[in-house]
Amino acid sequence: MYTLGTATSCLQRESVAPMTATAILCIVIPSFRGMQLPTVPSTGDDNNNNNHETTPSPLCRPVFQPSIWELIRQSLKRCGDTDTFGGEGGDSGGRGTSLLSRGARDGVSSTFGYDDDVSTYDRAAIDQLLRRRSAHILRLLIEYERDSLLRNGSKKKGKGKDRRGKESQDGNIDKQKHADMWMKYVLCFEMLEMEIEIHLVDQVWTTVKELSSEASMNKLEDGNESADKLPSIVWEDVSSLLCRVLLSDAPTLRKLGLYRFLCGDTGIRVTSVATEKDQDDNSRAFMRKAESKCKVKKKSGGAYVTITTVSVSFVLDIVMRSYDSIVGTKVGTNMQIDEGGQQKSEKVADLLSQFLSNYVAALAESSEDGSVLSEFLARILAVITTLKWRSLVLLFRAVAAAVDRTASQKYTLEQETVRAAIKDMLSTFSSGGAPRSLQEGLRQDLSLMLKNAVPWKRPDASIVLDVLSLYPPQDDPMDNKESETHSLTRSALETWILGLGDGQWANTAAPVCASAYVMGEMLPFNEKIDILSGVNTLERTLGMAISLLCTLTGNASEMLWPAIFKGLQKPPSASSHKAIRSMILLEWGCREEALSGMGNGDIVTDKQNCMLPPPPNVEFLLNHAVQLLMSQVMEIKTCLGGKAEKSGATRSQASGQASSYIYTLINQIRVLHLSFPSSASISHAVNAMLKNCADSLKQSSSDATDGPIETVVTLTLCYASLSCDAKFDDATELEQLLSTCEAIMTAELSQVKGNSMRRDAIQALRSIFHYAKWGSLSLIVPMINEAAKKQPSGSEMASGSIQQIYEKMITSANEAVDSTPVIALPPLFACTTSCGEYLVEVEDVGSNGTSLLSSIKVISETLFAVLKEETASSTWMHMLSSMCNLLFSPKLLLHEYQNSYVDGDHKNMPVMQSFEKLIEMGSALKPHINIVAVSYISVAWLGNKESIDQDVGIAAIPYRDHIAELLVYKEPKFDESSANQSSTGDRHDVLPQTTDSSSITRAFVLSFLSKVPSPENLSDVVLKELVHHIILKLVDACCLHPAKGKPFITGSEEYSKMMRSWQALCLLSRFVTSDIANEVAEKVFQAMANLSHGQIRYFMECFTIQCTRKHPSIFGQSYINEIRRNDLSLQYVSSLMIIGGNLTVGKYSNDFFHSKSDKKIKEILCGVLPWLSSTQGFSRAIAQLLVYKLIPLVIDVENSDGSGAIEQDDAVLRSVYLFLQQNQDMSRVRVKQQNFFDSYDVDTACQFEGLLAFEVDDGDEASPVHMVDAIKECLADVYKEVHDEDAPEWKQMEDLLISAEGDNQCSSIPDNDELVNFQRKILPVDALDLRIQSLHENKKFNAAGNKKQSLIVCATLVDKVPNLAGLARTAEIFAAETLVLPNTLVKKQDDFKSISASANDWIDMEECKEENLLIWLHKKKSQGYTIVGLEQTSSSKCLTRFNFPDKVVLLLGKEKEGIPVEFLSAVDQCIEIPQLGIIRSLNVHVSGALTIWEYTSQMMRRNRK
Repeated sequence: MYTLGTATSCLQRESVAPMTATAILCIVIPSFRGMQLPTVPSTGDDNNNNNHETTPSPLCRPVFQPSIWELIRQSLKRCGDTDTFGGEGGDSGGRGTSLLSRGARDGVSSTFGYDDDVSTYDRAAIDQLLRRRSAHILRLLIEYERDSLLRNGSKKKGKGKDRRGKESQDGNIDKQKHADMWMKYVLCFEMLEMEIEIHLVDQVWTTVKELSSEASMNKLEDGNESADKLPSIVWEDVSSLLCRVLLSDAPTLRKLGLYRFLCGDTGIRVTSVATEKDQDDNSRAFMRKAESKCKVKKKSGGAYVTITTVSVSFVLDIVMRSYDSIVGTKVGTNMQIDEGGQQKSEKVADLLSQFLSNYVAALAESSEDGSVLSEFLARILAVITTLKWRSLVLLFRAVAAAVDRTASQKYTLEQETVRAAIKDMLSTFSSGGAPRSLQEGLRQDLSLMLKNAVPWKRPDASIVLDVLSLYPPQDDPMDNKESETHSLTRSALETWILGLGDGQWANTAAPVCASAYVMGEMLPFNEKIDILSGVNTLERTLGMAISLLCTLTGNASEMLWPAIFKGLQKPPSASSHKAIRSMILLEWGCREEALSGMGNGDIVTDKQNCMLPPPPNVEFLLNHAVQLLMSQVMEIKTCLGGKAEKSGATRSQASGQASSYIYTLINQIRVLHLSFPSSASISHAVNAMLKNCADSLKQSSSDATDGPIETVVTLTLCYASLSCDAKFDDATELEQLLSTCEAIMTAELSQVKGNSMRRDAIQALRSIFHYAKWGSLSLIVPMINEAAKKQPSGSEMASGSIQQIYEKMITSANEAVDSTPVIALPPLFACTTSCGEYLVEVEDVGSNGTSLLSSIKVISETLFAVLKEETASSTWMHMLSSMCNLLFSPKLLLHEYQNSYVDGDHKNMPVMQSFEKLIEMGSALKPHINIVAVSYISVAWLGNKESIDQDVGIAAIPYRDHIAELLVYKEPKFDESSANQSSTGDRHDVLPQTTDSSSITRAFVLSFLSKVPSPENLSDVVLKELVHHIILKLVDACCLHPAKGKPFITGSEEYSKMMRSWQALCLLSRFVTSDIANEVAEKVFQAMANLSHGQIRYFMECFTIQCTRKHPSIFGQSYINEIRRNDLSLQYVSSLMIIGGNLTVGKYSNDFFHSKSDKKIKEILCGVLPWLSSTQGFSRAIAQLLVYKLIPLVIDVENSDGSGAIEQDDAVLRSVYLFLQQNQDMSRVRVKQQNFFDSYDVDTACQFEGLLAFEVDDGDEASPVHMVDAIKECLADVYKEVHDEDAPEWKQMEDLLISAEGDNQCSSIPDNDELVNFQRKILPVDALDLRIQSLHENKKFNAAGNKKQSLIVCATLVDKVPNLAGLARTAEIFAAETLVLPNTLVKKQDDFKSISASANDWIDMEECKEENLLIWLHKKKSQGYTIVGLEQTSSSKCLTRFNFPDKVVLLLGKEKEGIPVEFLSAVDQCIEIPQLGIIRSLNVHVSGALTIWEYTSQMMRRNRK
């Protein structure tokens, strides 16, 4: 036994020793668990380990062995490979197959268990096996201990009541409670380890909370204190328990576990004490919990585990990884719960964020030295590359906000930790996986963490600059949202920088770093500056960081200007390294707005508020800076000479680098101009440069004397000057602009003669040429447009010239897209859109010409071609918005409608074709494209602001079919890290804040329809051709019959379209006029007769109520005709009664019937009365309420006058009324229902804001509370009240005794089912085969642990859901191997779940379509199965006389036709059931059940033999 103890203590080995130890213990524990054995200490007790040979060890049973407990605890907390979880949607795993099914890593399963080669199995499978073995060992030990306590208690019972005996009895009770607690732990562990059914797992939390309460009072012991006492349950044990659900292989269970943990349902105090609310076990129920059939003791309140007890590793390695595994999957992070009978959606992300905030605050308060909080922050900075973007942003956001609020200077961040985090961030940013908005958020959060950390005493300047290199200046100061984030970030960085060292470090280090940078002391100078090598990114990044450092000190001008002066004090050459770096510092200082005007951040103005020029010393430096930039441009001539050759890939790279280099130079000139707009040096230089370039371009276009290099240099200088707002003389400005524009357009890159230039240089030259050409045109076109506005209104000649030039430019751009480098595409795009805007503006809407549409077609082709080539996210989204702004203008849409659509020329509609192309681009994985396109065009459909009501919506007529489709469009869920998804939130202001993310596109369309004037103010053309067309199209879609008469599956595409169609119809109900009322009424009641979910029926009923109020004669008569039918389904008649109740006795009664003598009310009453005897409680309850409300409208219920037939009828109605009024049960129901009709707010449901305000379900669809559901809840409450009040005295006394049972001391040992308040369908771990087995071996046993029969029931030809559900139930009960269905989606239908009684959760199901059945049958025959068909044929055998082989496929036929002939050819034998009656056929489910039992009985007899 000592050898066994030594084996159990070998925990330092990764897998082999624990596997060996647990295998031995599983075998020997049942035989030795009652023996007194020498104590084997745990591995942590070195003294005992060293002295075990000389010092006799005390004796104790295995349940008290410290080493065994250490082995169990270490094994139970093993988590396997958490990097690999189950699939996004399906729930794999559980019941012994979650991880063991992975088998060996090489895909070869061993038939001899793990003993062949443990290393071939993945860690997850081994860890799962260790956990289950350890749980089995723990169960064996605890069960024996509980039995021992029971036996000892029985022996001591009846002994004297002396003091010693009482103390012994009390100690025995304490031990019993302790053992019971461990047994609860085992039962919970088995449930969470093996169960995958969410409704069963969700019952375990009461017991988990009890275990947490117990753990809150204990601390981890060293394991060697007592030889007769079980170890206490501590937090480490509870965390091992929670790991089982948080790291489950089933994503739905992971989400459930997260939700329960974050809500505090596991016993963790997740909120601060001040805001702690009473955690009621029944207040939050994922589903209605099944009541335990066992009588359980009264639950004790217990204490919560403080949030600081949760370890840092548990939060980051378990909780965050669990959340990360469901982000971006089909499971989602929204949780649908029942709260007080109401469906409610909660976001797990919000709960996690709140938990992290509270966790940080608690760590800050509980730790004096901040060591734990410091560890937590350091670990967070280390997970940047391991989490998904959304998880990472949530983690950083919550923690940063918390430390900024509660933990200022209570933790430390090591400099090397920060350096590593910066490296990870830069690596992640450069990979292009994160949207820009998320990057900005991470930067801000990091700055807050640095701001609140304890300042570094001796900062490393290189690490500080590495941090600052993450924070470039703001690109768009006009972006308010970005500006706010930028301001908060800079404020945090400033606090951090000014606190470093002794508080003066930044003021000392910043000027030193600036000077050292210019002098080349921080980075070595490049040997040669080559345009083909591009921009030195490292130099620019370092320069940016130094400029930011100087800016944050508050004295940027005093620190930067001296360093800049060192490089620009002399007229620089293009190759001056110091001058180039000084220019970089000057550029970044200007971008930071630290250098401008006087050089101290202020722009000086005179008394007339005119800007004064900079002082002479600044002008001096600016003059040298401009000279440097111009000389660098001129270096093109030198750098692109020579004859050396490079490879094709190198040439392409050099081309891009050269364009990037020129782009940087031009941006530097532009920045200088924007920062010093009053500088005479810059102004004179750029104006002169523009004039010279224009003259040179005109000259070269006339005689073509310039070589290619001279042309490129001229265009580059022209682009540079235009970037600085260079101007021509005002007198001839338009003329010179037009001539310069034509010269630029006609500029060509002439061929280089001979071999005077390298091919890589030629390619670079061509790249720069296109970039400079289209860049110049993109700036000169807006100047032409502005100059044209200044011309006299009668100058048509200038306008005609401009149009001709622009049309040529548009054609040229269209031809040049494919040959233009990527960097030149944005200016080409901008040039094209500017031309298009001018052409649209000057075009007369009433003109009959089609030249504009022809130009727009070319423009559209060009813009789409550019979008196809451009990939940068921010640029792409900006171009998309610009294109939509141009194409979807009200004027252009109206022009296209009048000149093409009305004439029937649908091919000449480029705007509509562009819209269709955008919708096609965004239909699948890019919903943001649809959002942008629809946000623009929905506004354009309304027309100009000055449009009268008659013209509103006329331009939308060509798009009516698209509008109908967009009303049911649902944005797919997409990963936030996808490319080109920048926010379009600036156009979301028109949408309600309650708009769901999957409804943004249709919300814009709904917004448009809500702004269309009422029918009386709308033109007939728009009303009939647009609105009526959409209504009828939607109504037709709503009449779609579900397949086989069953409701559409919740969350399916059909369900979504049906739901959104009815919602759109509610908004459009005000447009249902008498022209279409009859047709709409007919189709609405036809659709209402179909089976559909209550959520859909809610909007269906709202639409019908609105239409009936508007057209009572049409819809009212149709309603009466329908409710008096005697063939209505329960669901249909319930809707009719809800509609009738709202229109007759609800808040809308005045709109329908006004007179008590109205015959229509009597007809409605006649239609409702028969349903008082309905077999369904909810329809009977609605009928009772409606009848009770209607009878007083028909007769006088108080008085009875006269006699005769009429009075007899009135007497009958009066007696019914009095019964409903006076009967106690009826009164109970009515009191709870009395406000139902009054609370039906149809008007809100038919408004734009109201439609988007409903809570959404897991499928992101509206989830209103339907009246039928409310009545069902009401009936359940009434039923409970009645049974509580009418319970007999003996029942009430029994309940009291059970309630008081928990207050009395009891020496009996409760059964396992009495210990926990949850149902368990799983088999205990000790009934499992605890070896590693292949997936094939695991599938031989069903959920109950019994071996499956080799029987496959094939129901492919069965199409009725009740029969399929019954077969599932029968097949599971008799342990069939597999049930084959025509479609496995049928499992999700409510009636299938109800009839199958959860059998679908426990039996393997396979899908096989009828068209594939023949192939499937032959495949099974090849696998050794005998195909047996249940069919009456000439050669069929009697069921009772047929000997079934072992392996059988039972083929069932169709409901009426049986097995088709083509499948009989594959059948080996047909059998038939003997019949003694007249009817010649049985129900297919009954026939299948009889045959399955006959097969089972034969196999049982065969096995007994």
